[in-house]
Amino acid sequence: MTLTPATLVGLAGTLLAAGYTVPQFRKLRRMTTAHGVSVAALASSTISGVAWTVFGVVERDLWVALPAAVAVPATAGAVVLAWFRGGSRERLWLPAVWLAVVSAAGLSAFWVGSGPATVVLGCSVALLVTPAALTAWRSHDVTAIAASAWALMIVDALLAGAYGVLADVDANLIYAAVATTGSLAILLRVSIPPHVHARLVPLPDGIDPEVTRDELSLAA
Repeated sequence: MTLTPATLVGLAGTLLAAGYTVPQFRKLRRMTTAHGVSVAALASSTISGVAWTVFGVVERDLWVALPAAVAVPATAGAVVLAWFRGGSRERLWLPAVWLAVVSAAGLSAFWVGSGPATVVLGCSVALLVTPAALTAWRSHDVTAIAASAWALMIVDALLAGAYGVLADVDANLIYAAVATTGSLAILLRVSIPPHVHARLVPLPDGIDPEVTRDELSLAA
């Protein structure tokens, strides 16, 4: 294998993809609640990972397929944990619709080329970051969110964007822009102190913004 700049960036992206999905999975394993975590977002991300893998295989681009493939197991595991530990089940129609859209875009390649699939896959990360950001901003307890996972996603997006430039993969460039924007929105929410967020989104009566859901469960 020739170590070109594109190869080095692709390898770095693969190693990072294997790691950035793990923090959320590990945190959910440690916690008794998945409050603030969107099941729909994780399910959509799993579908996207499989779609990216297939896209890379079809395009015969190892460094598109491999980073997606290694990220799927931890994301799929996080879906299961979030489902059984009380994660948000809002917008569960989204993964079903997303699966239909991805499938249609993939099939359209037989008639109109890879253009639709490129755009759809480039925007696919929005199906992860948008529900995740909405759930986080509407939740008063975000202790189940692994901030490190979103910080690593930004690094992953930058590497994907760099590979997109070096290897001329437009889908990677779109992905990089969307992933970075969404991850920053989630990190901003996690950094906001509970009492400040309580002023933005009023708490139910009798709930202390400084007390997490786990602490309330222990107290009960």
